[in-house]
Amino acid sequence: MHPSQPLVIAHRGASGYRPENTLSAFQLAVDQRADMIEIDLHLSRDDAIVVRHAGDLASLGLQRELRATDLAQIRSLDAGEGEKIPTLVEVLDRFGSEIAFNLEIKSSSDGAYPGLEAAALRAVEGRGLLASTLFSSFCDDILGRLRALSSEARLAVLVSARRPAGALGRARAVGAEAVNPWFGLANADWIDVAHAEGFAVYPYTVDEPTELRRCLEAEVDGLFTNYPDRLRELVGASLPQSQRSFD
Repeated sequence: MHPSQPLVIAHRGASGYRPENTLSAFQLAVDQRADMIEIDLHLSRDDAIVVRHAGDLASLGLQRELRATDLAQIRSLDAGEGEKIPTLVEVLDRFGSEIAFNLEIKSSSDGAYPGLEAAALRAVEGRGLLASTLFSSFCDDILGRLRALSSEARLAVLVSARRPAGALGRARAVGAEAVNPWFGLANADWIDVAHAEGFAVYPYTVDEPTELRRCLEAEVDGLFTNYPDRLRELVGASLPQSQRSFD
């Protein structure tokens, strides 16, 4: 369950240097020897799984929800520096054999996307990537549906500053192996309690060297960061691919 050394988790790729959640950000994360890449998943109107943090396209000049937009139109937009919004299938086919993934299952403004977790699970299982994939969500119902679909899916409960209480109980309820808290919650005592209950702890999102060191000294199991090269310098050598399945 716990990696042999803290994981360098590239938050939306190496998003401190490249447009977030794009192929160039993911490639740079691989080049900077990240152990894992975190990406965000939504559904388009025609049920393609698209990789984007926001549930709408307003920042790209289109006042429309992703769920109300076909993939072709989504792909026509510039996500930054000429990059396109990728699909999960595209990302897994290009990078799945190179690096582990944390797939955050998002919700729309109207609630959970019907069938998103099942479709994401099928995409992962169909490529033989279940052991190297961690599914995460702030929504316990989403994680519960994933658990019902697969006893082997690896789950992590996201813990926000707005809802810090009961995180470990939430994790137990869905059979999670990890908790991903906002980094401000991740003090040494909190981490010790989580470890005592058998959970790995992967705080998000830490970029400043002082805070990176504090979290490492508190014995986190990995950190989400927009600058994987900074964390790699502190952690040392990257894990072999065989250990990125968290065995």
